[in-house]
This record gives sequence, structure tokens and C-alpha cells, in this order.
Amino acid sequence: MSVLNKLSAAVYTILNQPLSVLRFGLAILLGKKTIEQLYFIYDVTDNGSYALSKTWFTSVLPPSFFDFSPGYFKTLVIVIAVVAITAAVGFLGRLNLLLLAFFSFYIFGVSEGIGIFDHHASLPTQVILALALVPGTMKLSIDYALLKYGYFKGKMPFPHVSNNPKWGFNLILALVAVTYFTAGISKLRYGHGLNWLDGQTLGFYLKEKTYLYKEGDVQLIIGDSNLPDDHKWKDALGFIGHTYANYQVSPKLRAIAGYVANNRVLLIALSVGSVLFELLAFVVFINSRYRNIYLISAIVFHLSIGALMGISFRQYRFICFCLMDWNLIATYLSNKLQGFKWLGFKKLSTG
Repeated sequence: MSVLNKLSAAVYTILNQPLSVLRFGLAILLGKKTIEQLYFIYDVTDNGSYALSKTWFTSVLPPSFFDFSPGYFKTLVIVIAVVAITAAVGFLGRLNLLLLAFFSFYIFGVSEGIGIFDHHASLPTQVILALALVPGTMKLSIDYALLKYGYFKGKMPFPHVSNNPKWGFNLILALVAVTYFTAGISKLRYGHGLNWLDGQTLGFYLKEKTYLYKEGDVQLIIGDSNLPDDHKWKDALGFIGHTYANYQVSPKLRAIAGYVANNRVLLIALSVGSVLFELLAFVVFINSRYRNIYLISAIVFHLSIGALMGISFRQYRFICFCLMDWNLIATYLSNKLQGFKWLGFKKLSTG
């Protein structure tokens, strides 16, 4: 087999296994994010202003799980790192994916218990949990190689690497669609219905300057108790600001965010566009073309948020990247660029 044929076969195999590629990258990204969150928890657990309230998940854990002593902390960092790496490479892959999901629920649950609501891990944790259970996740893994070329070698026909039921892929795609759709519903529900579309909420977050607060590493809640009840949000304090809004530190990008925040027409357009984008999430199930358009839009959506507010959501972007129909993209490129024909792309079975 020529080098080009081998390369073509390798590209085809990788493109035909989106869930394995997703497992590899997302396990690393979520493991890294979980360890970063653990460092944050370790720094604030002795701070009296961060009293822990048990969340739905942490309430079932024993008290010893919340004693973040130096020894326990170091052990936990090592364990999470090992679990993330072994989940990524697929060694005892499904077990380690389950463990990684557990650690994410655990660590981010503690964060929520001290008032830090970080959405970076919500969808990725659900996807990791689904990857531990659905077929097609481990086709490119150490486990698959050990079973195929070790235990089952010569004993019985082994399932071909490309034989993946579509329901596993579609389940993870459904998690993505539900996440974006409910985000749109939440904006309308907690933003006083269509009032969210007036751009004031988006402008508030874009103009938030409390990142520059000299003690910004301590959460600052700003409220006006004199506000009438019909002007208050979901609280009794008259909430009007907090420290965790715009993380962007680049003066140029903050200037762009300021320009957007002061342009009412642009704010309304972006607010309406973002809600419509989220509410239309289920178009990913119409066909591959609509799926690609929506997922590319989601990546651009998060890149824009990252530029204006310093919030990366790289885990979400990676999930969207992996769930695109790369067969359709490869076919399009092959038709447009004749030089790609030597790759010999075949029809993929990703739905």
C-alpha cells in the first residue's frame, strides 16, 4: 500500500469515528478544566465568606469529600489527571469516562455550593457521561486494540471499526441541541419574557468593569435594596452587578465590547439573534447541511463571546467541531479542489 493510500485510509478511519475523536479531546479539556477548578476551591475553602451549601450532587457525598487538606488536594489532582489521560487514550476507557464525569459533578458541585456558577463544564460533563455508555466511543482506543488483537484474536469475528449504531451519535447531538435550546428558553424565562431582547441585559455584561476591581478575586455582589419589587431580578437584594461578568483584559477588545454595549441597535440585533440561534437548535436533525451550518454558527458564537468577554467555552467549540458532518465537508472540498481527490473519501456513517 502506498503512502498516499495509507494516509487516505487513516483520514477515513478518523473521520468515521467522531465519538472516539470527541472522547480523546474532550477528556483532556474537561480534565484540565476540573483541575483548574479544584485549585480555585483549594484557595478559597478557608475563606469564611465562601460558606459551602450542598447542591443536589454534593449532598449525597460523605463529609470527608469536603476536607480539602493539602494531602487530599494533591492526591485528587493526580487522580483526576490520570483518569482524564486514560479516558482520552481509551485504557479502561468507559470506566475512566464515568470517573471523569463523577469528578466533574463533584468539583463543580462544590463550586456551585460556594456561589460560583461556571457553565463551562455543564454540557461537556453530560457528553462525557454519554460517551461512557454509547456505542462507537472506543473504536479508536487502547481497549479496542487489546481486545481485537489480544483477547479476541482468532477466536471470533470482531466488529469492524466502522460499524457504529447511529443512536449513540444522535444522543450526544441531542444533548447539544437541548443545551442551546434551554439556554434560549432561560433567557426569555428569567429575562422577563421578551424584555431580554431589548439588549439591556447583554449590554450590562459587556460593560461590566468589575474585573478591574482591586480585590476582584473575591466575589462582589452589588445590590440596591431600595429598588421596587417589579424592578428586581430573581432576588430580594435588588441585584445590579457582580464581579464575574466580563473577563476580557485586552484594552482593544474591551473597547470593541464597549462600542457594542453603547450601540442600542446593534445590542438589540445581537440579543434577538442569540435567542433565535439558541431556539433553533433542533435544526441539527433536519439534515447534515443544516447540522453543519448550525454547529459552525455555534463555534463562531462562542468565539465572539470569547473575544468580547474573555470566556472561551473551548469545550463547547470542540464538541461542535467533532459533531459536524466531515464527510459532507470533505466531499464539498473534493469537488471544489480537484487535488483532494486522491484522498478517496467514502460515505461516513455518522448520521
